[in-house]
Amino acid sequence: MIKSAIKYSVLCGIFLIGIFFVSINFGSNPLLDSRHFWFDLGVYFLFIFFAGKEFKDFRNDGFLHFWQGISIGFIVFIPAILLFEATFYIITQTDSSILEAYKNGATMLLKKNEEFYLIELGEKTLNERYRSISNMSSAQLVQMTFRNKLFSAFLITPVVAIILRKKPK
Repeated sequence: MIKSAIKYSVLCGIFLIGIFFVSINFGSNPLLDSRHFWFDLGVYFLFIFFAGKEFKDFRNDGFLHFWQGISIGFIVFIPAILLFEATFYIITQTDSSILEAYKNGATMLLKKNEEFYLIELGEKTLNERYRSISNMSSAQLVQMTFRNKLFSAFLITPVVAIILRKKPK
């Protein structure tokens, strides 16, 4: 189970890195664009599904229990996310433009919705958000992306495990 899942995990991590760079080259900020949450869900779904399907069909005689699907999912997405985050951390340490682009984009997004935040949260909270954006470090940005990617992987793993499960008669 672990061998095939690790193979898909490395491919998933490389694919996440690739999507990140392609998005940047097309002028999208993958750190702010909500479409990347959906891309991440799709990527995790595909790689966890194929890892589970391979295990089910070729190594487990057509059976896959829910717990096995969950285990395969974890083995696929945790190293994939760690691979992405390690690469992302190295890049943010060598190229400060990614952090600055995030700060500028997040500030513009906050200004765009400033009226909503003033009404719903108040001026004090709005000012705190502006300060937290301007004081953000690259390590904090990496931590934030890690949490976001982990959240999306946790959402999709049980779905794939349910789709692939087949109990023995």
